[in-house]
Amino acid sequence: MTKKFFLKKKYKILFIQPIQAFSGSLKSSEEYIKNLRNKFNFIFLTQKGFSSKILKNYGKVFVSYGICKFDNTQNSHYVGLRWILIIREFFYLFFSIFNLLKIKYFIKGIDVIHLNEFTGLPTAIIAKLIFNKPLIVHVRSLNYKDNKSIVSNLYLKILQKFADRIIAIDKDVLETVNIKNKSIILRNILDIKYNHFKKSRKKKNILKIGYIGTLVKYKGIEILIKAVKELITKGYKIQLTIAGSFIQRNFFIKKIFQYLKIDNNINEKLLKNKFIKNLGFVKNIEKFYKKIDLLCFPSSLNATGRQIFEAGIFSIPVIVCLKRNKSDGVIHKYNGLIYSNFFSTRQLQEKILFFYNNRKQIKIMGNNGRKIAIKRNIKKKNIERLNSIYMEQIKYIN
Repeated sequence: MTKKFFLKKKYKILFIQPIQAFSGSLKSSEEYIKNLRNKFNFIFLTQKGFSSKILKNYGKVFVSYGICKFDNTQNSHYVGLRWILIIREFFYLFFSIFNLLKIKYFIKGIDVIHLNEFTGLPTAIIAKLIFNKPLIVHVRSLNYKDNKSIVSNLYLKILQKFADRIIAIDKDVLETVNIKNKSIILRNILDIKYNHFKKSRKKKNILKIGYIGTLVKYKGIEILIKAVKELITKGYKIQLTIAGSFIQRNFFIKKIFQYLKIDNNINEKLLKNKFIKNLGFVKNIEKFYKKIDLLCFPSSLNATGRQIFEAGIFSIPVIVCLKRNKSDGVIHKYNGLIYSNFFSTRQLQEKILFFYNNRKQIKIMGNNGRKIAIKRNIKKKNIERLNSIYMEQIKYIN
């Protein structure tokens, strides 16, 4: 009797990555993709830049000059001069459509569309209309909700109409896109051996503060540098270690943004301060966390980024800027400290000095952060969950 072997079909996921720069959205997705590429074929649509270089390791990449977006996040929704950016999105619309049609021509049998951040919703909707397949929208930023805003209400209705499944990265994000029977939580993961990391905590006078992420104004890096500089002039021994990169733009766009004063990149000269250790982009984040005692994420996003649970896994306490004393990833005085005024260097300095004067709390809160991270950001459990989300949509259409 002969045995017949059948090759299991690998379903195809069209993965739209609207952010081209190094970002938490890209890093978080990479962790999932590299663990699921044996089960699914990933086809990527992104812009030329850091994202295209990373994603080519996991599947076929279609590079677009631009991807049409609409920003309705709490931090940077369109107000005042920001509405000018809509002109750029209309310009990018052509490139989005062209590349989606190109994918349609060269890649047969797309099964699911996965949008990795809901700012790219216009492109994702076009993709759904072209391929007639389920759309999964991954929401990583807080959605701007205002019952009096026509734009805000319309955006949520469009999301509800076109998204077949909405994935929020935590409870805070879920509250802003909680559409009944569609919205679920899928937490980010870090694919490392948790017990491998051991940080040497030799007693030193210098407090080593770290920042990791894109070097943009709304993440508070300018305020952090100013706060640390003032403390150093008062005699405190502090070192600031920065890991990250700028948003890359072509010369023409860069000059327009600078002229209109809407460029989010910080002034590069700030990084030349002697107390700053600038690592640039860091591929091995373990090396970054080994160099710091404390992570500071003084962002105006009113959300806890990927950095917070990373710090927790590495037993590093955090300082964050939030409007409330308890968030999905940070509990005030348990695994870190929270302050509320994004523009206040004084509030930020008070939190820094707490750890400066209470070094034992660094270890205590760091260990508490590890407990939270390992409980919520378990690799195997969350990978299986995303696999189930994909299969749920595939089975629904078959």
